[in-house]
Amino acid sequence: MKNNLDTNFLVKSAIVAALYAVLTLLLPMASYGPIQLRFSEIMVLLVFYNKRFIPGLVLGCAIANLFSPMAAFDVVFGTLSSYIAFRLILKSKTLFKASLWPVLMVIVPALGTYFILANDAVLFIMILEFMASEFIMVSIIGVLIFKMLEKNDGFMKYIREF
Repeated sequence: MKNNLDTNFLVKSAIVAALYAVLTLLLPMASYGPIQLRFSEIMVLLVFYNKRFIPGLVLGCAIANLFSPMAAFDVVFGTLSSYIAFRLILKSKTLFKASLWPVLMVIVPALGTYFILANDAVLFIMILEFMASEFIMVSIIGVLIFKMLEKNDGFMKYIREF
């Protein structure tokens, strides 16, 4: 029985990873660059409801970042910042507060950018652009979508049993 549960979890996590990566890659012009309006980022709020989404989302983020123009940098720093945000989301009491962690974790890749560019003005603008785009996708659009989804008992049951 334990193997079936482990296999089930691995398959579900692989589907989450694939969905995140595909949603990112569908609109590459919006997904990479200083302003990143990734629809896949809305999925990070799944962690608020169930921590078992973390492995699939981390893997999906890493896969999506492989296609970035700054792949080596984004795979390491972007994926790390997502993982840190997920751990912090788990400690959040409200969905909106949880949505702010991905916005704030932009600091992790920003520090990496600082060491590459070493230009404070450019870094400051990039941080603001990343944070604004993350806030739009996760804290505004994502929270609104999940508030609507919370009303669907079947969906919420599936998310909690993931």
